[in-house]
Amino acid sequence: MSNRSVEIEPLLWRHQLLESIKASLEDTLGYLNSSWDFSNNTEGFICNFLGIECWHPHESKVLNIKLSDLGLKGQFPLGVENCTSLTGLDLSSNQLGGPLPHDIDRILSFVTSLDLSFNSFSGLIPLKLSNCSYMNVLKLDNNQLSGNIPAEVNQLTRLKTFSVANNALSGEVPLFNTTSITADSYANNPGLCGHPLKSCQNKSKSVVRVFMSNDGNIMVTAADEFHQLGTLTLTSSNPLEVYR
Repeated sequence: MSNRSVEIEPLLWRHQLLESIKASLEDTLGYLNSSWDFSNNTEGFICNFLGIECWHPHESKVLNIKLSDLGLKGQFPLGVENCTSLTGLDLSSNQLGGPLPHDIDRILSFVTSLDLSFNSFSGLIPLKLSNCSYMNVLKLDNNQLSGNIPAEVNQLTRLKTFSVANNALSGEVPLFNTTSITADSYANNPGLCGHPLKSCQNKSKSVVRVFMSNDGNIMVTAADEFHQLGTLTLTSSNPLEVYR
């Protein structure tokens, strides 16, 4: 096989992975159709595509994909998995929906910035998102995500920007070791609690004690860790009395 053939094969493969991304999205406004023209197989040509940034302008290694506000419809484009040099993905302000892939850590192994805000993604935030250890920016706000925010997300120690505002999330928020993640990051998710939001309701432990008093009556008391809830006295003449 000639050196020329060796060079063309990875180039064609890179074109094909972008073609797969394009094919998985409904391009309602025609931006991709008018810009992503795969008839030219010259090295670096894809770097001229709308929303595509390459590591080097004359080398077809994709650095960032920025397709914000293009009227795109569909689900999360799984074809980005094949962009092994990708560090940034911005699909914000489109009409994308459906669940986020559960194996998102495998798809976005080296991504440092992920912006999926202002779409209609639904379902849970994938637990494996916490394995995307290079992540600096994670924006999932203004979607329809539900359930808890995985506590393991706080393992993203490089994270500087994090937003899940305007979803339908609930439960305790992760405890991040940074001051850059504020209450605004969680706004308009009434079910969320924990620092920097309101405290979560403590589920107090109740203790029930049964003992016999000196006069032979059976005493049953119930209390949580803060208050005595009540005392139940059982006697033969008055079998049920409750004092609070």
